[in-house]
Amino acid sequence: MQATRKPIPKKAQTGLTPKAGHRRPWLVFSAAALVALLLYLPTIRYGFVWDDNGLILNNPFLGQTNPIELLTKGFWNNPEAGLGQDEATYYRPLTNLSLYVDHKVWGLRPTGYHLTNVIINAAAAFLVCLLLWELFGSVWLAGLGGLLVGIHPAMNCVVTFVSNRTYLLALFFLLVSGYSLVRGQRGRVRVWPVLFGVALLLSTLALEASLVLTAIAAGWLLLNRARYRRLWVWMATIALPTAVYFLLRLGIAQVPFTSAAARQAITEPLRITNAFGQQLQLLFFPFNQKVVYVPAQPFTSFSVYTILGLLFLGLPLYAVIRLGRSHGASSDLKPRHSARPELDAGRLGWYGYAWMVLFLLPFAYLVFLGPAGRMLYLAAPGVLILLAALYRATSHRRLTTRVAYGAILLYTALLAVQTLRRNPIWRNELSLTQMMVREAPASAVGHASYGLVLSSAGRKAEALEQLRIAVEIDPNFVEPRIGLAYALIDRGDLSGAIRELREVVRLRPESPKPRNDHAVALTRNGQLDSAIAEYKEALRLDPNSELTLNNLGYAYTASGDFRQAIAALKAVLRLKPDFAGARHNLAEAFRKAGMPDSAALVESGKW
Repeated sequence: MQATRKPIPKKAQTGLTPKAGHRRPWLVFSAAALVALLLYLPTIRYGFVWDDNGLILNNPFLGQTNPIELLTKGFWNNPEAGLGQDEATYYRPLTNLSLYVDHKVWGLRPTGYHLTNVIINAAAAFLVCLLLWELFGSVWLAGLGGLLVGIHPAMNCVVTFVSNRTYLLALFFLLVSGYSLVRGQRGRVRVWPVLFGVALLLSTLALEASLVLTAIAAGWLLLNRARYRRLWVWMATIALPTAVYFLLRLGIAQVPFTSAAARQAITEPLRITNAFGQQLQLLFFPFNQKVVYVPAQPFTSFSVYTILGLLFLGLPLYAVIRLGRSHGASSDLKPRHSARPELDAGRLGWYGYAWMVLFLLPFAYLVFLGPAGRMLYLAAPGVLILLAALYRATSHRRLTTRVAYGAILLYTALLAVQTLRRNPIWRNELSLTQMMVREAPASAVGHASYGLVLSSAGRKAEALEQLRIAVEIDPNFVEPRIGLAYALIDRGDLSGAIRELREVVRLRPESPKPRNDHAVALTRNGQLDSAIAEYKEALRLDPNSELTLNNLGYAYTASGDFRQAIAALKAVLRLKPDFAGARHNLAEAFRKAGMPDSAALVESGKW
């Protein structure tokens, strides 16, 4: 049987009543956004950290590309770093476009990039206010909700870390889509489905996880189909942007999807459940947060996080089911001074629950791949919608309302203080990695990162200590072994460096660079025969490596085999004629071979 469509009251078609249309809502929402902006404004003095180096600072492609070309490249595209298209398993051209625009305006000055993040976060806070206001009609509830998302310390890494802009842009356009979806059920304005579809496409072009909204929106439309004229148009605005996204990603850019989330959800459900519980605990109580979390025993076995994960999944679900079955609960949701159509409490609860779970549970594994709290930024609006639906359906007393708002205000103030305290951690890589080690002493990544930063800062002894700790924690972790080897070379301990590089070669036998590095250390230690053998093995893996060929020619010269040295160095100059080091080494080989005229020709550039 076809659902009977309820007529929309004439008053609802014309907008808000004078009381609800008062300017105060916009002032409250603007105030929430302004607080979020001011709280993060000091971060414009921060520098680039972590992925910012590969995406921005050391990425000449960003300054040489154009907006059209960005649609054809993966997120991590950086020829300077040796990343090929096959390694770019993320497709986020909108984020790359925003970084491209910043690069055009600010160059490599981090101030502008941070300012963009701060502004987008403030705008997202304002949109949270709009969405909650449309759903619940309460100015102050909406204002507090937007403020909570804008200043929450568990998610400060999204604003303070430039590369996390992908989450900022994703949430901004998700909120535009969500607001358009809800707003479109009243009135005949055709702009809402169009705005919904465009925003959905832009959100997916900022972050793959935004595809989750297609399921949430489809469910919302089916549950509320009696409220929407031309339901097929709305369904088309879900399908069309999704099809365009897949066409751009798979057809034009040819960037494949990674199956890590699905694979881990199937093979390690306990780990995903634990991470889900830990993240929601962090959302409600962010005063024990960490920059990163280590996938140690509490995350891979039954623990308190398992209980929290099941509670956060089960209790809200039970409450939403009860809410949907209760009679008369929805009547409390209709604002006293609003012409908005009445929204069913149970359906609002489902909307919030689906938003919270679908934007967090499948991506819980990301907790261990970078700063914690990123996915909370996308899930937070769903949590707010769920809590607001439950509260409005059960609260009928004005005293209770005042007490609740007072408690939320106090809680929000505490969150703001915590955010102010945590933000400076992201000031630079030294402060960031130092905090990682302090908060997660069992993290090999933390110690390795801290050691490499200390080494760059010239604090060699401290760097050596941190790199040793990283290797002790994870003997199969290659990066700290390489850093440790270089640190030992700086100290003159070639035997120790050779030992570390030999382990790197064992761990990465098919990678040419570790073999080249190992051979360089052997050459410096006078073990020329072993070095030459290792160079040859590296060239077997990468025959056209100018660097390895140059090093091999140098080793042959040192061993007295000038014929082989000259052959190797000539090959280098055929591949790269402007390689100054190889030209110098070739001249030296000619000179030691008793061929000064050839050496002079090489040095003059006439050879």
